[in-house]
Amino acid sequence: MPPLPVALAEWRPDIALLDVQFSADVENVFVGANSYLPIPSLLPFAGGTPLPGPCVGLFSARTSDGVWQIYAGTRTGLFKYGIGGWIDVSRTTGGAYNVPTGELWSFAQFGDHLVAVQIGDVPQEINIKTGTNFIALAGSPPIAHKVSQVGDFLVLSGLLSNQRKIIWCGINDIYMWTVGTNLCDEQEFPDGGIVQGVAGGEIGYVVQDRAIRLMQFLPGDTATIFSFTRVVQDRGSISEFGYTTIANVLYFLAEDGFYALSGSQLTPIGNEKVNEWFLANTDPGRRNVVQAITANKPWVAWATHSGSSPQQYDMVILYNWGLDRWARMTEFAQMWATMASAGLDLDTDGTEPGDADLDSNAQPLDSFLYEAGRPLVCAVDINGFLCALAGPNLQATLESAEIHLVPGQRAFVDEVYPLIDAPDVVISVGTRERLQDDRVWTPPQSLEVTGSATVQTSSRLHRFKMIAPRGSVWTHAQGFLADAQPDGTKA
Repeated sequence: MPPLPVALAEWRPDIALLDVQFSADVENVFVGANSYLPIPSLLPFAGGTPLPGPCVGLFSARTSDGVWQIYAGTRTGLFKYGIGGWIDVSRTTGGAYNVPTGELWSFAQFGDHLVAVQIGDVPQEINIKTGTNFIALAGSPPIAHKVSQVGDFLVLSGLLSNQRKIIWCGINDIYMWTVGTNLCDEQEFPDGGIVQGVAGGEIGYVVQDRAIRLMQFLPGDTATIFSFTRVVQDRGSISEFGYTTIANVLYFLAEDGFYALSGSQLTPIGNEKVNEWFLANTDPGRRNVVQAITANKPWVAWATHSGSSPQQYDMVILYNWGLDRWARMTEFAQMWATMASAGLDLDTDGTEPGDADLDSNAQPLDSFLYEAGRPLVCAVDINGFLCALAGPNLQATLESAEIHLVPGQRAFVDEVYPLIDAPDVVISVGTRERLQDDRVWTPPQSLEVTGSATVQTSSRLHRFKMIAPRGSVWTHAQGFLADAQPDGTKA
């Protein structure tokens, strides 16, 4: 018999994976149009000092001059990233900050101003162009969980005094918080539960834990200012940080899985795909801090904890919204965000520490810091260093569905030819006679000079797995070719 193709198609762990063209597992890979692609590991920017405490907030802001700045927060301080590492830009009066357990910093940029909030302190603000330290945001705004920008307004939500209420500043005036002045106002929602936050942009989504409302500015209406229309009932975000918008589409994680909302059109993007797998393989006690991440490519991701033991985020589930397909990544990090840097000047005049003549090893010439303005998915790693997904490829594991290679009888598989260009890939085969039996995996087998791995298995049911080790250099993984023959008489 000619070799039988076994595809690594769409990952849909929630469905029955018997004799179907789907994948049982795709770990540490991106989704491509007709293949899976490697994911680089986190690589720290060279040199510099780490954050002095666990990171609970990460954000990049851009000045009116086009210069990017990177900020992070710990439970007691706020910091700005420079070539020498993290610089403390916390408030100079009022003492250390008090971020409660289970809370994260929320950031929003408004012009050249960056506002940071969390439920333990009054809102903080810094001028990212001229400021040296955060200070209390003027105008006596209330303490809030979340801050966002909607059109010409800064919005605070999940207020300490009333978590069902939001308040917005005066139009184009982040220091005006007197209700009834210059279009500053507040809104309390009678149902839908607490407000997790407001997804910003020109159109806002008020995200509650049991409802979602569309928030639209009404120019010229000084009495109403914003209209609020409930577009989703009985579903909302399970996390204060588990939602994000891309091109006015809201992506969020609800109690029963993942959704996309465009206007009033709700799409269950994880239904019969990954919802049940995600709920079964993550820590229910920390779903309130699941973090949504956008990227400069067509995917959105959610960072979470695989169980109760990991102290940091250790699992990221990836959704390619262009292809409507999923994958996952295992990588430890304290916080994730899409970052861009100011960049270093190759014609340095000595103002950049440690690189006066471009003859030191302070920053390698291929460092992310020289690539000004290029957005990349970044993270603060478990040691407190700022990193980009720019290191050696993560170990990739791809597993096929289970297949009757010879329907009605046993199949003998001599060799497996993996459709991946990783030279050090290894192959395992899982076999069992009946669906009621436990699956038994062969030891990993390396490739021979022919490009195939000799496995020599005999069973009614086969499942194939390839593992490309960490650091392996490859581009595409598509599936397997199995050299299978009928084995024994037909039952």
